[in-house]
Amino acid sequence: MLRDIDRHYSVLHIAGRELQVRFSLNALLCLEMTYKPLDEILKTDYIKWDIDTVLQLCRAGSCSLPENRKAVEHRDFDFVKPALADLGELIKAEDLPLLRLELITAVVQSMPEPCPQGAEKPVKAFHEGHQRAMYVDVMHRPEREFWNSTNREIAGRIDCYLEVTGKKEAAEAVQEFDDDD
Repeated sequence: MLRDIDRHYSVLHIAGRELQVRFSLNALLCLEMTYKPLDEILKTDYIKWDIDTVLQLCRAGSCSLPENRKAVEHRDFDFVKPALADLGELIKAEDLPLLRLELITAVVQSMPEPCPQGAEKPVKAFHEGHQRAMYVDVMHRPEREFWNSTNREIAGRIDCYLEVTGKKEAAEAVQEFDDDD
């Protein structure tokens, strides 16, 4: 479906407002530079995330907001709005359980689809540098698009590229039948 290739946003509820966020590579870089890498954060069960982690994740997710474009492009993540202090004033203790759930949902939705069971991919040394080289240098996609995309979007686009160029076998289409007939 076409909506599957459209950009997806997640919603955080903060002080009665809905904040649409994305955990793009810019957001992940913001976390790395101002707090700690996402993989370190995910070592703790999301239910146990402290207020500082919640605030940092909210701010990083906000990197996708139009008003933060300049700060993000210049890598001035301390100027991303809303600021940590502002978020700290807005978020109440009773908001934390829902906000933690919304944050982990947003993070999971930004990650690539897991391999279907039984269709294990061979594990190769592939890191962010390879991912960027494939996306920007090989596929000739803009650098800005790379940083504004989530890992899920990048992985999907790379898979499609490999399939249409014949470097990867396309997945077989499976048709569902209604057994009630």
